[in-house]
Amino acid sequence: MVGIVVVCHGAMGDGLLDASRMIVGEQKGVVAVNLREEDSVESLMDRVAAAVEKVNSGDGVLILVDVFGASPFNASARLAMQRDQIEVVSGVSLPMLLEVAVQREGQSLAELVEVAREAGISSIRTLSETLGRKPVEQ
Repeated sequence: MVGIVVVCHGAMGDGLLDASRMIVGEQKGVVAVNLREEDSVESLMDRVAAAVEKVNSGDGVLILVDVFGASPFNASARLAMQRDQIEVVSGVSLPMLLEVAVQREGQSLAELVEVAREAGISSIRTLSETLGRKPVEQ
């Protein structure tokens, strides 16, 4: 099974895992790494590498980060460029994490990357669109 590492600024990663546990229960092979103010990209990269080792069962690891181009992304991307079977997807949200958690059984790393991407895109909706109403004018 593909392992999952959530890497975010502050305690957001822990918060996402806590919220996902409320909805889909405890998930094996899923951990969070929280960027602390005192972290350098190198120290964060070391902690992400340790988390990857912890959840990697041989099927690969999906790293979900909060902001493209920020330190969690940069540390994860540097690690992914040095190792095989690691993918990084930015824009992690609770809907994205829930989808990958419930769909990862039997999915390859490449398939799970697509699940994450689609969940991130499709979870952004407005009430007006959902109800088929005219959006509020500016």
